[in-house]
Amino acid sequence: MNIRNLDLNLLLVFDAIYRERSIGAAAQKLDLSQPAVSNALRRLRDFTGDALFFRSDNKMMPTRVATALALPIRHALSSVEGILTTVRQFDPATSTRSFRVGFNDLYRMMLAPALANLFEQEAPNAKLEMVLQDIDTPDLLTDIRNGTIETAFLPAAHFDETMSHEVLTEEPLVFTVRHGHPALGKPVTKDVLSNLRHVVASQNHAARTLVEDALRKAGVTREIACVMPDVSVIPAMVEVTNLVAVTGLAFIRRHMRDHAITILDAPVALPRLRSSLVWAKSFDEDQGHKWLRSRIAQIVKTAISISN
Repeated sequence: MNIRNLDLNLLLVFDAIYRERSIGAAAQKLDLSQPAVSNALRRLRDFTGDALFFRSDNKMMPTRVATALALPIRHALSSVEGILTTVRQFDPATSTRSFRVGFNDLYRMMLAPALANLFEQEAPNAKLEMVLQDIDTPDLLTDIRNGTIETAFLPAAHFDETMSHEVLTEEPLVFTVRHGHPALGKPVTKDVLSNLRHVVASQNHAARTLVEDALRKAGVTREIACVMPDVSVIPAMVEVTNLVAVTGLAFIRRHMRDHAITILDAPVALPRLRSSLVWAKSFDEDQGHKWLRSRIAQIVKTAISISN
């Protein structure tokens, strides 16, 4: 069997029959006549040496060979369709494309409503799915590499040469406490800092690692008294307790308008938290993906500038 002798158009016919379970429906789907589809099926049978489909209850049911071929053929056709889509001009106003965006808890409230509104205004027929990402989920990096998730937010330590990125934010980390906290109004030594009890977010793993390393190098021991599922609830927790949190400066400034919280000066130099928008390199020249990336970057940078 020499695949060079195979008319690749026959694969489209095979895929249509397999999915529709009907010669007539496949012909309609492909905008061909039924005799043309029947002839194509005959040529495929000659090439493979297998019947591929048999009629049962007015349906064209696949043979074992056809079932084995179906998934690889669908993947091959999808890959070609995807590549061809990337080289076509993208028009958000008419596109029906689906976009799947990963976002962490830091950007949930900042990004989700604004991005949904932007899609409604600029790409009303496109589909948007926003997925709450967790860097500790093993499938996240795989999903980015294979394009299942088209873009996500990651710290620099977690992406590699198969991915492209754009740095969207870089902000200092700060200690945050409630108004009237016992540590305010007096010098905060390393001993005082070691005696404070902290609240952290379980999903914000990258920031936790940065903070732990900085405190350890400064000789400060951090006692974690409370672990929350995400960072969005931390300002409210700090406001009603004596717990201290370490958060990004822009994040806490946004919440200082709604919560009685403030920044605690401490004798430890905390690192800056850098967050990048990350995607598979295969999307670099994809016009639709470029549009998506530019809009996400615009939303995040605008929100950060307003907070500052």
